[in-house]
Amino acid sequence: MGKFFLIGIPNCGKSTLGRLTADILKLPFYDTDTMACDRLEPAGSDSIFSRAFSRRFADAQHAAMADLTGIDGDAIIATGAEIALMSECVQSMRTMGTIILIKRNPKLVLEDLRNKGKRKFILREESTGMEIDMRENFIKQYMDNYSQYKSIADLSLDNNGSEEEGAQKLVMLINQCQAAKI
Repeated sequence: MGKFFLIGIPNCGKSTLGRLTADILKLPFYDTDTMACDRLEPAGSDSIFSRAFSRRFADAQHAAMADLTGIDGDAIIATGAEIALMSECVQSMRTMGTIILIKRNPKLVLEDLRNKGKRKFILREESTGMEIDMRENFIKQYMDNYSQYKSIADLSLDNNGSEEEGAQKLVMLINQCQAAKI
């Protein structure tokens, strides 16, 4: 089967679809965001906000990808949005498997965030008072990075329906990919 790397903008469904698809296909699932968070030691006075926007998190993502190069066998791997922007990580993904771009309409992503209450749209750093409008940040990141995601993907999947629909589409895409390799 191989390794299938899911890339895309934040909150497009990489982790959710990856986890559901791995369960359906009975494959191991890895999430580089989770792996990166596990690598970061408690940062004392650093807030989650400052760690997420620091180089430390990007370095931990890079290390997570390096860890994955040592894993044998098939797997579904959800990547952090920034991994597709790191040339060494892209090369590792290309060497190890198939890169699938998960595409989701930005309006749906923002609706999902609002409806699920996962994130506040305005984040304020306690120690500095700095504010970031996550809607603006999301749209900017989408516009800045979408062409990069698209250029490195072997395949793409539109994820504009329910989680279950997205997972079924991903299972079908992976099965088609496997059938083409036989």
